[in-house]
Amino acid sequence: MICSIEGKLTRKMPMEVVVETCGVGYMLHVPLSTSGVLPEEGSNVHLFTSLILRDENLELYGFATEREHKIFQEMILLPGVGPKLALRILSRLTPDEILNAVISQDVEFLRKTPGIGKKTAERLVVELKDRIEGMEPVEKEVKGDFISEAVEALTVLGYKRNDAMQIVRKTAKEIQKKPETLELFLKEILKRV
Repeated sequence: MICSIEGKLTRKMPMEVVVETCGVGYMLHVPLSTSGVLPEEGSNVHLFTSLILRDENLELYGFATEREHKIFQEMILLPGVGPKLALRILSRLTPDEILNAVISQDVEFLRKTPGIGKKTAERLVVELKDRIEGMEPVEKEVKGDFISEAVEALTVLGYKRNDAMQIVRKTAKEIQKKPETLELFLKEILKRV
């Protein structure tokens, strides 16, 4: 089992990267959230990985954080949720958004992801609930309840959802004081774009 990889990022595309280590280049499928936070080509990177055998092919999946990796591993254990769909979900939703949807049993929120029908969303809510016990959403604890609202506000302003998520997450990490209102949080975000 290959559980992580560290090396030089030699190629970076939206959902695929190549990491070279010890003279071997490994192609990894990654969610948009991971490729969005990776440095420029030629930089050193460390990714958490899952190696999956599919149709007699070995496929390597990479993640920037352990939380993404853990949620991916739990999702692919569910019937009807393969690695491609799990990657699509993690490209559209942050780990905290997934955790919040599962905890609050928000099936409709999960259905916003292309490829997730009502039955799959219900299965995610029901079957992930026990598997994610002990994993608490981090963003809400750290920065208040404004993460998803700020992402929605940026999409209304014309930003693509994944770009909006990256901007909001980056701002949430950079600001020292927890924002008291959504308006103050949005002002901090707009200063940085």
